[in-house]
Amino acid sequence: MQLAAHNSQLPLLLDEEIDKPMNPKQPRSSSLTTSAALVCLLLMLSPVSFAAGLEHKTVCTWDPVGKTGPVMAFFADLIPEAINWGLDLKFISYQDENLAASDLADGKCDVAIVTAILSRDFVQFAGTLDAIGGLTSERKLRKAMASIASPKATELMSMDGYEVVASLPVGSMFAFVNDRSIDTIDDFRNKKIAVLNNDIQTTTFAELASATPIPETLSTFAHSFNEGRVDIVLMPALAYNTFELYRGLGDKGGIMDVRMFYGMLQAVARKSEFSDDFGRNMRRYMVSRLSDVLALIDEAEASIPPRYWIHTSEATKETLEEFYKDIRLTLKVEQRFDPKALTLLWKIRCSVSPKEDECQRP
Repeated sequence: MQLAAHNSQLPLLLDEEIDKPMNPKQPRSSSLTTSAALVCLLLMLSPVSFAAGLEHKTVCTWDPVGKTGPVMAFFADLIPEAINWGLDLKFISYQDENLAASDLADGKCDVAIVTAILSRDFVQFAGTLDAIGGLTSERKLRKAMASIASPKATELMSMDGYEVVASLPVGSMFAFVNDRSIDTIDDFRNKKIAVLNNDIQTTTFAELASATPIPETLSTFAHSFNEGRVDIVLMPALAYNTFELYRGLGDKGGIMDVRMFYGMLQAVARKSEFSDDFGRNMRRYMVSRLSDVLALIDEAEASIPPRYWIHTSEATKETLEEFYKDIRLTLKVEQRFDPKALTLLWKIRCSVSPKEDECQRP
């Protein structure tokens, strides 16, 4: 199957953001908690002066490690920024993202930070930004982040009383396999693939590849992979150590070096609980922190032993690109992916690589 022509029009504001020259990269730093620690100290020394007149909001935050995990540490740096916006944000850690999403829907949270798998149920446009094959390089990611930070992107990032106010990339998603002989799409046939939280994208991937989808959660998939109950998991490099996936790789497994898409955590807010500029402020803040995030991702990818990387041939990469198109088209037709988001991703890809086949209009 081929993707249909991208006839739907995106607001000009997003086109302008896509076409902007990229700023030179800022020096990256993997130290994300220094300012957060300083803020915590100041809050302890003078809680009244800081809290006076602030609106108190609860942020239910999925973090696989818990209170001391990397997601909680990253967003701790948001505390001083939010004070400038008149907000006192209280972050509560959840090791089950389904519970965080449920508490948001029940009004127990003002914001929930969950994977795009679940944020898609709240705001389809935002949850489609992690479409497979959509963003496959850092340059494309930066353009996407700049586009959704545009002041007029609020409408696209909102749906049914919710707004995705932040997108945090966790890295390129790779196929972790327990058998290095799995290096083409044909090799996925009859293999067991972990499907997290009923993710429709991974389910479609498995179905089109004639593989077997195995229902898992973020709390169970690693154990299943490490124990050999599933053959393949789609994860970023950060998961290698966080979830100890090296146990499942063992001596025979590996990681296909094809960048499928950028996995994302997204902050979903109840719009009625915040001022109109909260989402714009948050998305601009995320753009300002992007270099820090990418430094952590680079570090995680570099820390994986070279022996685990499976070097995929150019022919296989081309086959996979067509396969990803089939998945996106299928989910677009089934109205599970937002067509405007897919168009945005296509425009970004073609702005970076205009000579690609998909960018040649008839």
